[in-house]
Amino acid sequence: MSQAPLARPAPPSPPDLFPDFDEETRGSRRRRRVLTVFAYLLLAAAVVFLGRYLRADDSAADRIVVPVVVARPSTAPFPSKVTTTGRAVGASGTFAYVTGYGQVLGGAGPIRRFRIAVEKPAASLAPTAFAAVVDRTLGDRRSWIAAGRFRLQRVPPGARAEFTIYLASARTSEKMCHGGGLETGAYTSCRLPGKVIINDDRWERSVRGYGAPLTTYRAYAINHEVGHQLGHGHEACPGKGRPAPVMMQQTFGLKGCTANSWPYPGGRRYSGPPAP
Repeated sequence: MSQAPLARPAPPSPPDLFPDFDEETRGSRRRRRVLTVFAYLLLAAAVVFLGRYLRADDSAADRIVVPVVVARPSTAPFPSKVTTTGRAVGASGTFAYVTGYGQVLGGAGPIRRFRIAVEKPAASLAPTAFAAVVDRTLGDRRSWIAAGRFRLQRVPPGARAEFTIYLASARTSEKMCHGGGLETGAYTSCRLPGKVIINDDRWERSVRGYGAPLTTYRAYAINHEVGHQLGHGHEACPGKGRPAPVMMQQTFGLKGCTANSWPYPGGRRYSGPPAP
């Protein structure tokens, strides 16, 4: 009896050279996907954070307040004896006007505007220094603005103004005052309609026997002549030892009174009897 041929065994499978390739590939892909998603999340978070930071920075910038700077008059002393003529101003008969606007002086009422002019040839600092003294004097709470009926402001040439304050040499001031019918003997200051004329000799040296500093006399001279421009007449000494009214002619002597620069020295109008 013939035997059935024996079945040949199946050939062995070829060796798996990369036994975990598919598993490793799938795992790597999963890791890459996870890392990619994580990276996108980080990027999105960074964008959101940066946007919030920039908006916060912009809003902070919007809140910055730019300070308003108000120019104030210079406190530099008035120059004297600095030119070839030995004086702060010249005697040419022509004037240099101070440019720019001054502060509005006072707290109530309409604005009454004035210009300032200094006779040529003036020392380099003379116009601005003179303007600073005028502004400081007229802006003092004891000056004419204390009434609260008007304010004052210095304006440049070309701007509409009610009057001009001149600082002029003795010779020129005499001519100007004489032209308006006033005789000063080249000694005193004067006021004409629309013109307040300050004699530079008095401005630089005051008067003998005044008994007060030059700054007091200068403030008196400005307030006295501007007082005329505002409609005030001369007044007399109200009594020995009392302050002289600002509208008293203090340049000609104090007549027993003491020097005073201000129409409102204590916050109230101070005056004397009308001068004869």
